[in-house]
Amino acid sequence: MPLDSVIPRTAGVQAGSPAATVLAERERVLELSQNSHDALLAPTDPGGLSLPLRAALATRVATINADEALIDHYHALLDAADEASQSIVSVADPTYMPPAEGDRWLTAVVAHADLLAIAPQDSNKATIEALRAAGVEDPDIVRLTQLVGFVVYQARLVAGLRLINEQ
Repeated sequence: MPLDSVIPRTAGVQAGSPAATVLAERERVLELSQNSHDALLAPTDPGGLSLPLRAALATRVATINADEALIDHYHALLDAADEASQSIVSVADPTYMPPAEGDRWLTAVVAHADLLAIAPQDSNKATIEALRAAGVEDPDIVRLTQLVGFVVYQARLVAGLRLINEQ
């Protein structure tokens, strides 16, 4: 897997660096991580989570995790999405919450993404039922959970690779 895939690129991994050595020993993990990125951010069937919404949510989660390189990466995907409405673009900002009296579906999705990014241990049957009550279908609950979990995983892995290079 080349060092220009998302994780090594956003971690700033250079050929011959300690992090590059670590990644070379775990090439399959890097390959699977890139495949997961591609499947989660640009699936052939996005279900109810449009590609712009996925990019906005990923940007939001990267921002919550304070990773500038991942923020830039996901914001570029959002910028490239022609059909992104202003409400979807706004989702990328973690200080934005859709109005409760507006789109209940989007409000529930954003609130759950924040919960998973900040306090995943607080997700429970009641939080899933709140998504369902707002009209989020089960396959989209799974898609949302996978997306947020993956971006959090990416942020942790990227931070770890940066630490390896600092030593």
